[in-house]
Amino acid sequence: MPCRVAVDFGTSNTVLACWDEATGSARVLEIPGWSRPCSGDQVSTPQIPSLIHYAGGEARWIGQQVHDLGLLDSPATVRWMKHYISTRSPVRVPLPGGSRSYREVGADFLGAVLAALPAAAGEGDLEAVFPVPVESFEHYQDWVISLAGSAGIGRVRVVDEATAAAVASGLALRPGEVFMLFDMGGGTLDVSVVRLEEGENGQGRRCRVLGKAGEDIGGMRMDQWIFEDIRERCGSMPGGQAGMALSRPLLSACERAKEVLSVENETDISVRLLPGEGLEFSTPYTRGEFERLLEERGVFPRLNATVQRALQGAYSRGFSEDDLVGVVMVGGCSQIPAVKKALEHRFGREKIRYDHPLVTVARGAAACAAGIDLDDHVQHDYALRFWNSRTGAHEFRTLVRQGDPYPSRRPLARLLIRATYDGQAQLGVPIFEMGKAKRGDQAAHRELVSDPGGGVRLVDLPDEERELRDAFWMNEKAPFFIPANPPAMRDEARFEISFSLDENKRLLVTARDNRTGHVVMKDRPVVRLV
Repeated sequence: MPCRVAVDFGTSNTVLACWDEATGSARVLEIPGWSRPCSGDQVSTPQIPSLIHYAGGEARWIGQQVHDLGLLDSPATVRWMKHYISTRSPVRVPLPGGSRSYREVGADFLGAVLAALPAAAGEGDLEAVFPVPVESFEHYQDWVISLAGSAGIGRVRVVDEATAAAVASGLALRPGEVFMLFDMGGGTLDVSVVRLEEGENGQGRRCRVLGKAGEDIGGMRMDQWIFEDIRERCGSMPGGQAGMALSRPLLSACERAKEVLSVENETDISVRLLPGEGLEFSTPYTRGEFERLLEERGVFPRLNATVQRALQGAYSRGFSEDDLVGVVMVGGCSQIPAVKKALEHRFGREKIRYDHPLVTVARGAAACAAGIDLDDHVQHDYALRFWNSRTGAHEFRTLVRQGDPYPSRRPLARLLIRATYDGQAQLGVPIFEMGKAKRGDQAAHRELVSDPGGGVRLVDLPDEERELRDAFWMNEKAPFFIPANPPAMRDEARFEISFSLDENKRLLVTARDNRTGHVVMKDRPVVRLV
């Protein structure tokens, strides 16, 4: 019998879960030495801190080992890997033995976790589901699938985090109910509106996603804001090498303060290096100051706007806000009182549901691994890039829009493609996934990174990196061409092509040769969408 597992690789913590066929529920797994109990849960549920420390040579410490050895603030310790991998950060981390990219560091961490997974999960051939962010790009999903394959996991699937959380929460709801999933974790905010339905012929249940939206705000971003706030307010902090030495432990202290202020009204942000160093820093920080910081950074308007975008998708499918029976909160930042209060003000306290928020996604993904059906929608806009001879520049023609269901019942787009030069024997079909960076959102174009001196600092992304993040060429490494026989002439509208989606979210193309009248390909897969 296969062993079905979920691997929720998070920005702050990683949670593993296994589907128990006997009980029909998910069981959270523990890796001794690497795992620790989830904070904030009434019952002990293990999680692995998403941390890796390079001790020199091949020696590495994983997860809770980093905390136990007091290495969290070491320049050789790396955190927040998922965020930087998913945004394709070009930054390299200075480490013993040479620098590494975040993809390489993440592969070391996740590879170690996957290698330990069979012993934690038990007997059987592993089948794994990896929950990924709503707004994740194809490259991130491919990276995860490749790692799983290298670890010897035979069958691998991906499901977006919001849908996995919807499945977990939906297991306790009645068919026909519509509810909202509010997932605010270490990296992103994801909101989805879902409806629980009976499966075909009464077999099982399925979650139909009515609307989704995502926003780049989460615990990591809040830690960064507290860090900036403290440095701006306290001009007495040392500069130069001394300041850099304090920056990394200060960032860790800011993270701890954010967590403490979820349950306390005041805490101290304190940093002290090893005895004899003579460097220390301490300042009180209150919940009120933290909440004012969130207000100044526009968290609550962005939160409400994200909720509204998700609801808009449900509106377009005939559902209203009044249909919501509850709002299920998951993710570490859902524990922040001001966030809870904002949702209670928006929907009413009686609709807010909150239960084991730190492991919900992993449990839901394990249910997906067990075969609970999903009815989902595309999460991005996708476009064909073409050369406009009139303007002398590349432009984009949208083919698939965010929210389009799959499989599609009819062609989603139909257009003519022209040759760009005489004698062209192949006409390319370059497909781009369009990003959602907001104009004026400076935080989306700044990153907190490690520097060679062992500290951390904010850097602005170069223009070319911003452009790369806003439009991603999905089939660059596997280009798709339509053969023209005989070859086409410049500006000849040679092919009429149409696009559709299959049940696996693959973009299909059908092409008819306008010169010969023949259909040269029908429902040929181009690329898998998100």
